[in-house]
Amino acid sequence: MEKHKDFYIALERGRVSFNTKHGAEIYRRSLSILLECAIHELYPDSSLHVGQTLMNGYFYEINGGERITSSFINSVSRRMREIIASDEKFTRVRMKKGRVMRLCRKYGREDKYNAVRYLPDAEIDIVFLRGYFDFMLAETVYSAGSIRTFRLVRYNHGFILQFPVRGDIEKLPATKDRQKKLYRVYMETKEWNRILGIQNAGDLNCAIADGSIRTLINVQEAFHERKIVEIANMIKASFPRRRIICVAGPSSSGKTTFIKRLGVQLRADGLKSTEISLDNYFHSREKTPRTKDGDYDFESVRALDLKFLRRQMQELLEGKEIRLQEYDFKLGRRKYTGRRLRLERDSLVLIEGIHALNPAILPNIPSGKFFKIFVSALTQLGIDNDNRIFTSDSRLIRRIVRDNKFRGYSASDSIKRFPKVREGEDRYIFPFQRTCDVFFNSSLIYEQAVIKPLVEKLLKNVKKTDDSYFEARRLLYFLRFFLVIPPKRVPHNSILREFIGESAFHY
Repeated sequence: MEKHKDFYIALERGRVSFNTKHGAEIYRRSLSILLECAIHELYPDSSLHVGQTLMNGYFYEINGGERITSSFINSVSRRMREIIASDEKFTRVRMKKGRVMRLCRKYGREDKYNAVRYLPDAEIDIVFLRGYFDFMLAETVYSAGSIRTFRLVRYNHGFILQFPVRGDIEKLPATKDRQKKLYRVYMETKEWNRILGIQNAGDLNCAIADGSIRTLINVQEAFHERKIVEIANMIKASFPRRRIICVAGPSSSGKTTFIKRLGVQLRADGLKSTEISLDNYFHSREKTPRTKDGDYDFESVRALDLKFLRRQMQELLEGKEIRLQEYDFKLGRRKYTGRRLRLERDSLVLIEGIHALNPAILPNIPSGKFFKIFVSALTQLGIDNDNRIFTSDSRLIRRIVRDNKFRGYSASDSIKRFPKVREGEDRYIFPFQRTCDVFFNSSLIYEQAVIKPLVEKLLKNVKKTDDSYFEARRLLYFLRFFLVIPPKRVPHNSILREFIGESAFHY
């Protein structure tokens, strides 16, 4: 078969390259609907539930008595190939809310019915493929013949729909599982959702409408606190052998509040902790590396003064006192704060930063001295059973609200910066997540309902002539499926307060 360096996806109004972010998203969205259609045709009495991203694909579970066997995988793959071969069209239809609700009831889709139920009376975009329907949350290909490459892989009690790797439409990722810890976090969060009785936006809206959301917020926050206590106990059990606690995670994961709350629990265990941010170990401006665009590259590990960092951490472990510094971004250099630090018998240090799990930053210290934590907002709530809320979308929405409130950035500014942020995360953060001792999932099942009114007004200010306009509209479209929870319902020690303000902690 000819090897294609690029591939152009056919859309109703033109063509887009698979090698672009937009093209890859269209391909994934279309392939997901194709899978749902095949399952609907082969197993009409079963329901498919989309989970999180694993192994460059989406994890799925199926309810209805079907076992995920090799025969199941083969039959679904074969039906998907048949639909592709027949080049079936993805048809977009705009319907009134009432008609959509009747359609949901006709096919027994209570998850979709409840997602639409609380929407204001409006028209809803629906996409059809061979009689199967779904919400038009994003663009799809014009017809199934544009889809070429995919793989279904059995995984634990479900399966993964794998997508081609970015940049090569013919190439699929490896099937070797390097994400077992991540999967366990997903299952833990799924169990939390089961206890709460909230699986999707429709369930959440019902809880908001009937008033039970107040209790559910408290229970969700209790899950977070219990996990933080569990992590503190793990650290206590490994102390004093491991006295350097490294915390990393992508942007807007709530790392800062997590560290504050972890410090409280460690103190309850009789341990004192001092927070050290890797941001305070940046080189002076003239030594900071630059990107290919000429901007300062603060996300590169080369931006850190590793020699100074290594010396200070070594001195701490030797019982010596160090002078703490703070990086002044306006001046472009470090300055002494007057604070000094020495590790006493009952103390440890919490290091936070995007490179905190990278073994290259402190190679002079034995790995057995570290306890590593990875924090991320691994959203487990869907619009319905078929449509997940992307972790990156949750983080972007958090970031838009925080950057506007505390830094004065517009929604457009945050949206434009985010691709470079994600590029840095893919390069410097995610490759090391599997080396952590424990994951902490900072997502909250109710957060979209709280953030919605705060971010909507910012997104609506993005003008049609702005490059960020279509991304802003996409975010607005999925947020419309949520009813609103007043921010005053959020506890003041919640991770969500890091983004919406009025936190009990000082940052």
